[in-house]
Amino acid sequence: MNICLLPTEILLHIFAIYRDSGSVRSCATLAALAGTCRKFKEPALDILWKDITGFKPLISCLPAGITKKKRGKLTIRRPLLDEEWRLVDQYARRIRSFTVPDFEQDMMSDQLIQALLSAPFSTPLLPNLRSLVWHSVTERFYPLLSALIGLNITSLELGDMSTPSALALLVFLGAQCPSLRELACDTMYNDYSEERLHAICEALHDLRGLLRLKAGFICLRELIHFASLPSLTFLDFGVLDYDYVEQYYPPPIIFPQLDRVHITATATPWLYHFLINLRFPSCRSVYIDCSDLESEEVLYDPLEIPSLILSLLECFSPALEQLHFHFDFKFFASIDEVILTDPSLAIGFDAVAPLLSFNHLIDIRLDWICTSAIDDASFKTIAQSWPQLEAFLFGNGARWPIPPSLSFIGLVHLIHHCRRLHTLGMCFCAYQVDIDSEPFSQTIPNEKITEISVGVSTIIDPTAVASQLHRLLPKLTHVKFLDWLDDDGDDIPLPLPFQYFKEGWDRVNELLRDRNHH
Repeated sequence: MNICLLPTEILLHIFAIYRDSGSVRSCATLAALAGTCRKFKEPALDILWKDITGFKPLISCLPAGITKKKRGKLTIRRPLLDEEWRLVDQYARRIRSFTVPDFEQDMMSDQLIQALLSAPFSTPLLPNLRSLVWHSVTERFYPLLSALIGLNITSLELGDMSTPSALALLVFLGAQCPSLRELACDTMYNDYSEERLHAICEALHDLRGLLRLKAGFICLRELIHFASLPSLTFLDFGVLDYDYVEQYYPPPIIFPQLDRVHITATATPWLYHFLINLRFPSCRSVYIDCSDLESEEVLYDPLEIPSLILSLLECFSPALEQLHFHFDFKFFASIDEVILTDPSLAIGFDAVAPLLSFNHLIDIRLDWICTSAIDDASFKTIAQSWPQLEAFLFGNGARWPIPPSLSFIGLVHLIHHCRRLHTLGMCFCAYQVDIDSEPFSQTIPNEKITEISVGVSTIIDPTAVASQLHRLLPKLTHVKFLDWLDDDGDDIPLPLPFQYFKEGWDRVNELLRDRNHH
């Protein structure tokens, strides 16, 4: 069939695939297609203008000589004529997604901004806009932001919303965007402000259909208002500081409908005090990020971990399916070796045992904790408690050269009881075991796992270990040892004695490659 005879819907789909291919020439090709024939013109232009970054593409549609550069900024020589506005509108109404980067504010003059605000239309400048990303924080840009926001907006991402102009815009956001379903705004919380709280209350009052909210750093009083949103299913917020005035522990704030939660904290004590005031009874997925720590030398206080884990149990129900706890820090060679080898930093089974009540978990990531104090018997209990696991990262990202108590048998227990696993990271002592005895002899090999991360795992007899791994994980192609060193991007020497273990794991990888080739 001649492509010109295809329905418009099929042409739109074909052009969209080409645009999404990422080719540098894709936009030029779509523009050429638009000029090929009338059948191609509209669908090609619709796809070409669907997702736009910055005002420059719109401004470039104007006839030559209307705009000029003045003192490094783009400006306009005269007001636009009606036919020039119609030319702009011909492309503006095709835009569905629009992104304004932060550097845009330095490229446009006040005169050009005023010209865009004077469009002779009763509708917004981009009447069919659905998604808007606005990273500019300049006060003079906010009127232009107001001109873009319209009734059809369903997704809105805003930069710093702590200024007076930004808070004033928030007050009327619900009335201006009744169709809004996703909102992300960076409301950096430094000091409590009644004006800030009022703006948030007014905005949320009319955003009853909001499904996803990324709120930046907030306080507990603001969370109370977020809980009033009846349709909210995803919430992302940060705990930058903890106001100890709020330690009176008010009645827990309940989010009955939330399905996913993402929490950022700068220290575990502040996170703990927030969590004990929150309840997410229907949440199935939680991501907690404690990577922006104040100290570069304190890794974590092991005495805080049990309280933090208990607060998770109070906050979330046993229905939880995904728990990601990202606890990161830069590895500094200056950290005292005594700290790195302190056995008290190893988390024991008693500390993590309360998590076993989350018996629906399919994805748990606790790669940051030092699990060297957990032995094979305790690990078997963990594996039996989470039979539905598909992704399991447990201690493989820890930085402490404390030999693990877990052995190869612990890995066998995990493979035996968690048949769905496809992503695995853990620390253990790898050595030769009796493959003809239980539990190895009764374990069905896992063919889903192709790569594992072993962190600081020790190794004896790489040839025997490689053979056992191949039998247990026949599709395994690579073992990552101390892979966090690559993530840090620094030339950090391996701590003794782990530089010798690296040679052993390198040998395992060589043997695995040989087996896979044959």
